[in-house]
Amino acid sequence: MFNVYTNVKFSSLVPDRRGISLSLSIDAPPGRARSAQSRVRANYWDTVGKKRLMQGGLVALVWKSGTNIDVNLGIIASSLRDLTDSAKRHNERLDLRVVFFDSNIELRILEILKRPGEGNRTVLLLESPVMFEAIRPFLEALRVEPESVPFAKYLVHHAPAIFKTLKINPPRYALMPGFSYELSSLFPEEAGVQELRMIVTNPNSVEAARQELRRSRLDPSQADAIVDALTRELSLIQG
Repeated sequence: MFNVYTNVKFSSLVPDRRGISLSLSIDAPPGRARSAQSRVRANYWDTVGKKRLMQGGLVALVWKSGTNIDVNLGIIASSLRDLTDSAKRHNERLDLRVVFFDSNIELRILEILKRPGEGNRTVLLLESPVMFEAIRPFLEALRVEPESVPFAKYLVHHAPAIFKTLKINPPRYALMPGFSYELSSLFPEEAGVQELRMIVTNPNSVEAARQELRRSRLDPSQADAIVDALTRELSLIQG
């Protein structure tokens, strides 16, 4: 889910504790954010400011110039107080500051500020409703090639044709000598089932358990889901 803000206009580049921040303005969202009363507009951002355009939130500036589309990521540097003060001054626009990760964008914006009327371009601001610091470790991990990836056989990108013949292995613990699942607890007490063992390396045992579980407290789809989850090291179950 993304929030999209239209009609981005640039105003200046200013020093920020995170680096150089870009001051820009966007169309205010429809509704109370465009109220004719400044108090109503300020109250709107006081209410939603912890969920929308929050300081430290991740945003993307999307440029369309001719047939070219560029995307630049950054974080919001404006505080909630900055948003409410801006809302008090304008009823259709909102001012904010953004620090971008790629410093090359600063040169591009300086050119636009020198010649604001030149070029046919459309600029949007997309907001992801997450704090950048919360996902920073994950994003940094994606920048390097890992030495190992859990379940790489299935999760690493492959040609689609590979998955038509790819076999999902049983869990490693289920392959230990003598290991078996005891599934009798899935039956109601009145069913009188004292033992139902399933050995994942024995196709007949697996099929017998599947058929028996369809007579348990589970419906057929739930029985299949249980068996598939216990016999595969990677499963996707709709719940």
